[in-house]
This record gives sequence, C-alpha cells and structure tokens, in this order.
Amino acid sequence: MQYGSAFALLAALDNAKGEVFARVRGSYAPHLGEARGLPVALITSAIRYGTGADLVKIAARTRNVRATTELLAEAGPAVAVLRFLRHCGASDGFSYLRPITEVSALLDARLGADPRAWSRLLTLLPDHQGTVTELVEAAAAGEGGTEAIPTPPRTVTTEWRQLLLLAHPEHLSALVPHLRPRTVIDLVHFGARLPAPLVADAVRRATPTQRRALAAAEHLRPEGYDALIDLGDPALNAVVYANPRAGDRERNRIMAAAGEVPLDPATIERVIRSDNARYRRPAVWSGDPALVRAALLRVRHMSVSVAECVETWEHGGVEALRPRFHNAYQRKQYEPFVVPLHRAVLLGALLALWDRHGVAQAELLVADLPLRDASAAKLRTMFAAGDAGHARMRAEYERELGRRAPRSEHPRVPQGFRVAAPWDPRAGWDTLVAAHAQEPLPGASARFLTAFPQCPTPIAEAAEDGEMLRGQWPATDGWYRTFPHDPVYTKEVRRLRTEWGRIPGLAEKVFTGTTPAGEALELYDRIQRYAPDPQSAAEQRLRMSEYIREHLGEGLEARVVAARMAPSFVGTLPELFATAAAAAG
Repeated sequence: MQYGSAFALLAALDNAKGEVFARVRGSYAPHLGEARGLPVALITSAIRYGTGADLVKIAARTRNVRATTELLAEAGPAVAVLRFLRHCGASDGFSYLRPITEVSALLDARLGADPRAWSRLLTLLPDHQGTVTELVEAAAAGEGGTEAIPTPPRTVTTEWRQLLLLAHPEHLSALVPHLRPRTVIDLVHFGARLPAPLVADAVRRATPTQRRALAAAEHLRPEGYDALIDLGDPALNAVVYANPRAGDRERNRIMAAAGEVPLDPATIERVIRSDNARYRRPAVWSGDPALVRAALLRVRHMSVSVAECVETWEHGGVEALRPRFHNAYQRKQYEPFVVPLHRAVLLGALLALWDRHGVAQAELLVADLPLRDASAAKLRTMFAAGDAGHARMRAEYERELGRRAPRSEHPRVPQGFRVAAPWDPRAGWDTLVAAHAQEPLPGASARFLTAFPQCPTPIAEAAEDGEMLRGQWPATDGWYRTFPHDPVYTKEVRRLRTEWGRIPGLAEKVFTGTTPAGEALELYDRIQRYAPDPQSAAEQRLRMSEYIREHLGEGLEARVVAARMAPSFVGTLPELFATAAAAAG
C-alpha cells in the first residue's frame, strides 16, 4: 500500500483530538513528503502534535487552496496554523494568499488602527488554542490593552510580523508610532507597504548593523532602497548594488551620485569584473571614464574579460583595444564599444563625464564610440560652445528622457540600459490615472494593478478577467490570479466524474471488501480530493466513519494498530480491520 492511501486511512481512523496520529507519528513522519497533499483532518492533527520538520514537509506538498482555506477556518492553535500557512506560502504563494485575505479583511474590520486592540491581540497570541478567526474576535471583544504595543515574545515574533503585514497599509501606518523601533525595522525588512517618509525615518533611526541587513534584504521595497541610498554611505550603497533584488533604478541612482558619494571599492570591482549587464550597464551614468567604458563594452564579441579590456583601454586607448574584438573566424573587426540606442543614455553619460572630469573626457568618449559623423559633429559643436553648449546638451537630454527607446535592429544583442532611472521620480496613482485617461491601459496591465490596495476605480474597471492577488512575504513577490487554473485538479475531477457516470456504484467499491486495501483506499482518497461536489466527499467520509466503527468500535487501541499495520498490509480492508481488532484484544 502506498503511503498516500495509508494517510487517507489514518485521517479516517483519527479522532477529533488527533490521538491516533500522535501515537503513530513516529512511523509516518519520515513519509510525510511522499503524498501529494494530505487530508485536512490529518494536517490539523500534525499541526497539533507534529514537529516543525513535519509541518515543512507537509506544507511543501500542500498546493491546494481548498485545504488551506479549510485549515484556516477550523484548525488551531492560531500560532501553529499561521506558521503552517507561512510554510505553504514559501512553496506555493496562492495557497497562502487566497485564504489569508480573509484574515486581512477581518483585521481591518475588527481591529482597524486601534493600538489597544492590537496590543490585546499580541497578549493573546502565544497561548490561544482556537482558530485565527477566534483569536482576532477575542482581541476585538476584549478590554484593556496599551497604547504602546510591546515587543513580542521570541516564540511568536514571526507570527506577529505575519499579522501586522496583513493589516491594511493605512492602518499599519497609523500603528507605526505605537510599535517598538525594532518591530518597525523588521516590517520594513520584510516589505511592509509603508509611506516613504515612515520608511526613511525608520532607516535613519536604525543601527549600522540593521541598515546593512536592510540593504541585503530579499523583500525590501523600493522606498527602503531609496532611504538607504539617500544616507550617502558608500559601504551601504555597495551592499544595495550587489543585492540581486535591487532594480536598475537603484543601481543607476548610486552611479549617478558617484560625483558626490564616492563609490565603494567593492562596487567598482563588481562593475569591472562582471559580465552581468545588470551590474555593469548602470556604470554608464557614473561619470568615471573607466567605468563608463566597462558599461559600453561590446561583451558579446570580446576575446578577454571585462577587466582586461578596461586595463588595455587605460594604457593604450581604443586603438590598443581593437585587436581584442577581431573575430578571426568571421574575419571581421568589431568596434569595442556600443552606442546606446536611446540618445538620452548617451547624453547622460557625456554630461556626467563633463561635470566630473571636464569637457576633454566627454570629447574622448565621443572619439571612442562608433557614432555617425553628423551626430559626432553635433556633439563636438556643443563641447566647443562651453557653458552654452553644456546647457544646450542638458536641455536636449531632458527632452529625450520623455521619448520611448527605439527598437534594436539586432534584438538578439540586448543592451540592458535603463533610461531616466537615476532622476526620474517614482510614478504615483495620479500619474497612472492621467496616462490611462489619455491612452487606456491594456486589460492585463490593469488587472495586475488591482493587486495594489489603493488601485483607483478607473483602472480597476478596465481590468480583464477579474482581480489579482499581489504577493507579499512569505509568498514570493509577484501577481497571482484570484482563481488560477489548476490543470492537474481539473483533469482529475473530469476523470472521476467520467468514472462516476460509467461505473455503477463506484463509491461503494471502497467498502465491498473484494479489492486490496491499497486500491480501495486509493479510490477513497481520490473521491476526497476530486469529488465533483463537496456533498459526495462528505457522504463518503461519513460512510467510512460508520464502516470503521462497525469493525473497530470506538476504542482507540484498535485504530492505532490498524494505522500501524496499514502501510505494509496486503489484504483487503475488512481483513485489515479484523486483524487490527484481534491484535488489540
């Protein structure tokens, strides 16, 4: 008998207190990861009696929103349920996000932004044995509490963060003055949707160690990166620059400020020694001659590393670099540097060089790049005009920022430059609504924006296929359809419905005693998972409970023996129960 079938029987044998599972956990625990999801009743028992390792194994295989929704509504204690759902979210975001939206709505409706209610919630959290819903209701109906919300006990720190992150952004912002500074930093670290001023204030108050942890955080939001960069600390900027979760805008900001905030040696080393465009291309804004060349290198056709190319250029200029880009097989000479497709990137690089090192360095870059004669002549005219030419180049640069980048003639050679990132402010809802009024957003884009709490009505009305769920810790960042298509579940439901119509008395075959116990329990498990309607699964569970009661009675010992024998038993289901009853005496 496979363990998937044995788990289905164990769920049927267990009682409301989970005593059967508690007795046989040692023999079943090593196999918790073998079944594709477990019955909800068994997960409830595992939450009550299992170890942390057991919950991680079960959660990794629980990719069923129906199961997580039922668990949230029925299982306890609340801390263990939140912990289990968090493990589910780490492996399957939707199975966490869909049921947890109900908790979020309940927190908003019952607790709001009342610090006393939230402090009562924290007081009840460690020892509450009921469901999460009952926990929130008890906190809302209680009395007392304090305006200053205390630091949570270590045993529930993660679950407390989990609940705070579920609060509406406006309510969470109102609670920030009542929270301990360490709790606020923890929320920022894990991506709480807080206004930029609150995030900036938290970052300013943080210790150097906390700031460094924020800079390397996986879930930090853009407001957090902005606050860290605004501190002007080269060492912090280096950590942000190296963070794979940081975006091009953050790296471009660090490079664009290199004249005021010196680059950390680690950042320079990463740019010069990296073939990764995400780390190398932003250096085009730096105003450093060597780093700008590293950003503009035609890496696809060079025969040595980026660092060797930069060193060669520093000693011999572009002419010494050309042999490194000669393709002997194709008998073709490539230019060492590429010209950015968007003119704003080129003008931004020239302006940065001009501002930091004078017009001579800007002229040298024009000489090194394979520009058209007319374009190069126009740029040299600006250089010759001095301050007036500088102002004219700045004005053209600002005009070019508003234009779309042209399509590359060679799409297989992506350049990776991001335009307007260093100084362009982050767009707000007003900007999006105005753009939507001028040129309506595509339905798919509007649907993604519905995942944001403050999504305006005009954009929400333009969304196609309903709404989206926006990922948040512990689920991976991104967008999830409110009702995603599950091809495996759909296929199995269709298959079972077909068998149900073509095979008379299919459900009763579980109890006939004419097939091996493994096959009977496999059919029972399929009906529980994929029954065409919930009533059919409920009737089958009731029938199984009566069947077990007929053979084993109400005693606990016989059920424990049956559960222990099930995985290795080769007879029929009645034979299994008869053997277990005899062994139990």
